[in-house]
Amino acid sequence: MATKKTETAKPAATEPDLIGQLSAENLIKNYVIASVGASAVPVPMFDIAAVAAIQLRMIQKLSQLHGQPFSERAGRNVITALAGSVFGYGAGFAVAASAVKIIPVFGWMIGMASLPLVSGASTYAVGRSLQKHFEDGGSLFDFSADGMRAYYQEQFEKGKEMAAKAKDALMGGKAPAEDVSSAA
Repeated sequence: MATKKTETAKPAATEPDLIGQLSAENLIKNYVIASVGASAVPVPMFDIAAVAAIQLRMIQKLSQLHGQPFSERAGRNVITALAGSVFGYGAGFAVAASAVKIIPVFGWMIGMASLPLVSGASTYAVGRSLQKHFEDGGSLFDFSADGMRAYYQEQFEKGKEMAAKAKDALMGGKAPAEDVSSAA
């Protein structure tokens, strides 16, 4: 008689845990949409400042959702550490993509081709990385980008798809929430 190997079941998420996870996912998706929209503004450098402010507000809301204290300085450090540590060229690329919008007609088109995707994917990856850190019991003040590099990169790739759908929905005039929710 063959013996069956028993698997240890992972405990099911409690209802408050599930509600918190879903709330965080929706919050992150909303901020991805906002980042994509802000990066489409044809004013050079305004887009970068707007996306940074959007990401900072998302971090504040995620901190509140998890009952964690928030500091603007710590939030900025998280954004800088994640985006800079994984994509050393990321900030330079964003500045260049934004600055090229100065060139009439073609500059805006070039910026629109890439900046919304990078901004949206970065926002998604920052949000997901911080969400994971909070779920693992961390706080904004003990966040280590070194421990999150691979996860951030993975989430950035997933975020590209979501940002592309958000961009298409925003440019096509559709309600982005419906299209973006299927991207995750």
